[in-house]
Amino acid sequence: MPLQRISIRFRLMVLMITLTTLPVITVTWQATNNTRSSVEKEMIDANESRMIWASQYLDELIQQVDTLFYALHIRSDLIGDLTSIDDMEAGERYRLQNALFAAMNTAYYSFSRKIDNLTLYIHATKRAYSVNYANSGITHSLDIREGPWSRMLSEPAGLYFKASGDMLSAYHSMNEFQGQRLIGGISVRIDGKVWGQAGELLQSGPESAIYLVSDEGELLPGSSPLPDDPELLRVLEGDKPRSSDVAFVRTKHDYVFSKRVSGGELQVIKAIPAATIDAIAQRTMTAGLWTGVLFTAVSILLSIVVSLRISRPIVSLAKTMRKSHIHDFEMKSVQSKDEIGLLEAGYNFMMVRMKALIENEYQHEIDVKNAQLIALQAQINPHFLNNTLHMIGGMALAKGAPEIYRVTYVIGDLLRYSISSEMEQTVQLSNELKHTGNYLFIQEQRFAGRCSVQVDAEEGTGGVDIPKFTLQPIVENAFEHGLQGKEGEWSLEVKARLIRGTLVLIVRDDGVGMGRNKLEALRKELASGERTSASASASEEGRSRRGIGLSNVHGRIAIRYGRRYGVRLFSSEGKGTLVVLTMPADGLAGEGASEKGERHV
Repeated sequence: MPLQRISIRFRLMVLMITLTTLPVITVTWQATNNTRSSVEKEMIDANESRMIWASQYLDELIQQVDTLFYALHIRSDLIGDLTSIDDMEAGERYRLQNALFAAMNTAYYSFSRKIDNLTLYIHATKRAYSVNYANSGITHSLDIREGPWSRMLSEPAGLYFKASGDMLSAYHSMNEFQGQRLIGGISVRIDGKVWGQAGELLQSGPESAIYLVSDEGELLPGSSPLPDDPELLRVLEGDKPRSSDVAFVRTKHDYVFSKRVSGGELQVIKAIPAATIDAIAQRTMTAGLWTGVLFTAVSILLSIVVSLRISRPIVSLAKTMRKSHIHDFEMKSVQSKDEIGLLEAGYNFMMVRMKALIENEYQHEIDVKNAQLIALQAQINPHFLNNTLHMIGGMALAKGAPEIYRVTYVIGDLLRYSISSEMEQTVQLSNELKHTGNYLFIQEQRFAGRCSVQVDAEEGTGGVDIPKFTLQPIVENAFEHGLQGKEGEWSLEVKARLIRGTLVLIVRDDGVGMGRNKLEALRKELASGERTSASASASEEGRSRRGIGLSNVHGRIAIRYGRRYGVRLFSSEGKGTLVVLTMPADGLAGEGASEKGERHV
């Protein structure tokens, strides 16, 4: 039979079966033969990448520790005076120690996310000075003839690491430039979570073993137990690699990777059992064969179905897609309910969603630009203002006016909280409660004896992460728009509760409240994210002061967590207002703090 007389559907069917099954069979056969080497190569490449990532992380950590050591070492004025502190009078010793602990605290809190203890040792006096999160300065005697400090006695010691139980510390000696006589040393204890991240970067499965080795061959915290395999033990005890590249060794039972970190202070070693690779390869080969068989059968079946039904609607849909533009998009009529109909409906839905997303993104960019403009206009050298407030407070304290010092100190805290890092988009609720407490203290000075404030934070809520400036603006609104318009005594309640995985913040005042029309207008504004005509004039004054109002707080919560969370508003004229904020409690950082108390303003 001539080829031209054969049905085009039949020819398309034969062609599609040939084109789909032959590649599947060929690829399946080749993949089965190459699976073992491919899995091995992929494993080696992946683990070399993990070694590089962990090395870069440790390099950065070591550089930060070196920077901290250098920052203290260059304070030669303090270090030199400390060697002769025993010859000083009591007043001079007190001032010198205060200056030392101030410098050490500054250095410690600059790196407090990486370390949890900082110690400075002076060899001439055999004394050590330590600061940490719990103590801003303690002095104690220290004998370095034994223990991790003893290495400094034999020779000038650069940065080196020593284990102390489950904790890890870094040490560095201080020596004279000429003669190299030992002056003292510096030690920091690395935060356990920070150090543990290196192991997490390296860990690819429970069967792999991680070893972190110091320059003296000591296993550091976070390492796996020593292996029973003598070949692996020889690798661990052997010479360190001279190159900074990842070294790979294949033993009888293991794949071993090693890398030198920061010039040799550390060596990272990872061992993966060869049996793991064999098992993965075997499973992959079996799955590949069955997948090949399945795909061959499915290819034949789909070729028959597709060749008979899909050609015409697919061409029509493709032409429509080529001619469509996002701005003048028109819905395509869905003619069928089969797979092609689903494609057409999916195409319509995709185009509608894309158009909506583009419009939302454009509006979001406008909102961000407006917020940045407002922030830039408000920042008139805030760091200078913060320092000036602390200077005024110090002058007031020196002049015997502790009340003025307290007020300026609280205002400084408020300002510092406001100008903290722009990258800090969320804070723990405990920090927001502290910031709100500072604001309430200022109000206490303004309205002494008029207002009773009750703060009740349920245990476990203090560690929940919330968007910054969420609670204080609501409390400020309670004063500005609720309480100040009422004569007589005032009452304000602030509560925090955890309800089925949701953090609920409640702010209630017994102020003037608001009428139903104004309440509905505000609720509509919160629901739509746009200012209504009824609320626009009422909020102009607040806008001019660049306040962070209900709409701002609600919008930030809704953008971050979704529209099911945000601000709920209840009020009755002459009786007061109740504001309820809801957000997920997934940001619970740990054992949260609780805060309960009552303030009388």
